[in-house]
Amino acid sequence: MSTELFGVTGNCAACSKLIPAFEMVMRAKDNVYHLDCFACQLCNQRFCVGDKFFLKNNMILCQTDYEEGLMKEGYAPQVR
Repeated sequence: MSTELFGVTGNCAACSKLIPAFEMVMRAKDNVYHLDCFACQLCNQRFCVGDKFFLKNNMILCQTDYEEGLMKEGYAPQVR
């Protein structure tokens, strides 16, 4: 995850709205997001640089929602 200038005009992976080339963005893998759109897509928890998040099926998830989803799928992550 990084915060940087977008550099080219394109669309936000969360809201699909235009991101101007001069706007600061968040990136996760090949996805680019408005700073305001970079949040858990289930509970809307906002993330900051350095926060732990998960990208599943192209959705940004917080750790709680990601782990709850795994448990619903019948898989509980190992606690270390």
